[in-house]
Amino acid sequence: MYRIKILLIIIMQVTLLISCSSTAKFSDDAEIQNSIKTAVNNYNSDNWEIRLKSIRSVSKYSDSIYAKNSILLVIKALDDSHSTIRIEALKILRKIKAPAAEEKIRTIALTDMNSNARYYAFTALGEYRNISNETAFIKGLESRDWLVREAALTGLMGINDPEIQFKYIDIILNAMKDKNISIKLACISNLTIKDPLIYSELSNIINNKKSSLYLLKAALKQIKGYKIDDKTKSRVISLLTHRDKEVRILSLQALKMEEIIIPL
Repeated sequence: MYRIKILLIIIMQVTLLISCSSTAKFSDDAEIQNSIKTAVNNYNSDNWEIRLKSIRSVSKYSDSIYAKNSILLVIKALDDSHSTIRIEALKILRKIKAPAAEEKIRTIALTDMNSNARYYAFTALGEYRNISNETAFIKGLESRDWLVREAALTGLMGINDPEIQFKYIDIILNAMKDKNISIKLACISNLTIKDPLIYSELSNIINNKKSSLYLLKAALKQIKGYKIDDKTKSRVISLLTHRDKEVRILSLQALKMEEIIIPL
């Protein structure tokens, strides 16, 4: 009898928990739906700060069953008259990578009057790694704004095609020689191919004692796997006593890998 009473108590507790859980779920569903509805209504405001707040509020539902409605509002914000809102929408879509937004993002990257919006559009477009954006990235490299060029270059080099970097090796080599160090770093950091001409530029950076620390580290990372010439090897050996610990480690790794890699 005692055991039966205990069993009945357990059953009642489980039933109560399920009931509470179901009630909470329906409550949450209603709350989320109401939140999205409010955000959609608020987006019609003439106040850009309210519109900005509305798209930020729905972005947290992008991974839920309510993703469609929330993403549609963010995509709509890409046409907003205020650049801050367009940029915020681009930042959100960079994480979401919604297929329905790709074409509109590409249009912003190429035609928006605000250079910051074009920059964020290219960074968002780069996340798709789509070969269909190849032409857009090439066009972006013509920009006077180095941030836009950097984003376009990174996007081009990141396209999901093993031949893309070989196809545009001239662009890569020019970027490695660019006066802007950020362009150089973006290029070197995104290299996925090996080529004698690229090796030549990497060795020039390593042998140049005026190269910045960041540029030196990037070149040392990428030179791993090449057969290193005597001059560069001597320089790399000297870097084993460099004041920066990471430089010392990268130099050692380059020398160790050089011993087992077949030269180009």
